[in-house]
Amino acid sequence: MKNRKKATPKFLLTMCLIYGLVVIGQSVQVIYTPSTVVKVVNLIAIIFLSGAIGAFIREIFILKKEAITDSTGQL
Repeated sequence: MKNRKKATPKFLLTMCLIYGLVVIGQSVQVIYTPSTVVKVVNLIAIIFLSGAIGAFIREIFILKKEAITDSTGQL
């Protein structure tokens, strides 16, 4: 369990950027698609991708907090 790899901020920011571009692309597709079924499926995908982006951003804040506590030596 101690060999767990920690995500770096660079990796997390890259993934947020990629997911953000996918969400923007699907949002544009939802706007211009005449089919209701395609709109619903894309909206569901956008919601789940937005949750993934939020999880990556949360990890960035956790890494910052760990870095602060490691540098000060507090628990």
